[in-house]
Amino acid sequence: MISKILTVLGLASAAVLVNGAIPSDQAIGTVANFLDNYLYPRNTEVAASVNSTLFAEDVKGTVDVSTDFDGRELATEYLFGLFVNLAKDPMEPSPIGNPLHAAIAQGNTVFVGVKFQFFYGALNQSFPVEIDALFNINDEFQVQEYDLIFRRWAWATDLIVPQLIPHMAKRVQNLTGFSNGTYILQQYLAQSTCNAALEHCTGVNQQYENFDQCMTFLNGLSLGQFYRLGENNLGCRYLHTPMLPFRPNVHCAHVGPSGGDMCVLRNYTEVVKAKHFPQGFVANRTEGHNPLDLDAGVGLNLEIL
Repeated sequence: MISKILTVLGLASAAVLVNGAIPSDQAIGTVANFLDNYLYPRNTEVAASVNSTLFAEDVKGTVDVSTDFDGRELATEYLFGLFVNLAKDPMEPSPIGNPLHAAIAQGNTVFVGVKFQFFYGALNQSFPVEIDALFNINDEFQVQEYDLIFRRWAWATDLIVPQLIPHMAKRVQNLTGFSNGTYILQQYLAQSTCNAALEHCTGVNQQYENFDQCMTFLNGLSLGQFYRLGENNLGCRYLHTPMLPFRPNVHCAHVGPSGGDMCVLRNYTEVVKAKHFPQGFVANRTEGHNPLDLDAGVGLNLEIL
């Protein structure tokens, strides 16, 4: 796939170097390889490693519909392991397709637009999901920083989730014949989370004494929105259940009452203004100069690939 992308995009062999960065064509080739590995069956191999060298050891990253996933292990688990484990359940999506449709890069900073097909086995149907992503690639051709933005995700879930409700209803225990879609969704997420927590979170990792205590707590939480899965709600805790088999000592807290460091109260302004990335995604960097400094009179000079 990488060679096809490079040919189609007509990448020049001579690339502009920015502050010692790797050439743009190699940076975007690294991102293309990353996207190839994101798809089945390669994603299963990456997820199994739990420590993929596709990422720098000290990688820093964010996913807009959730939260920050820093470090090689967390990045591997959530960006790869999440979908690998979800794919075992026909109610959950598996990314397929040939996704890259847009790319711009300069030096080691790359922006891409990707359009995956999310396949739901329960529906025997795929839905297009668009993701914009910014990457910084280090000199070892690893992802050093990433920022993933799910475009139209609220719209996508408004379309997909109602179609899954009848299938969820078949799995919910003690469901009455008069239950509405919101109640079915809440019970499905809560029961699934409790079952996973009781199976994987034992001993020092235990979060709930029993199923009833777990359900009482989770049903007392807000269901949440599918574009706010990094907050103190039920949806966030459900999101983290596929991670429990990997490292329960790390992830069990995320499905428990405290939410760990993932499912917590967040302030909108603080999240938006947070400066999470040491390098940042500013092209045309030179030592001691930031091209966003308007007084300098120097604009961005992007190399379109």
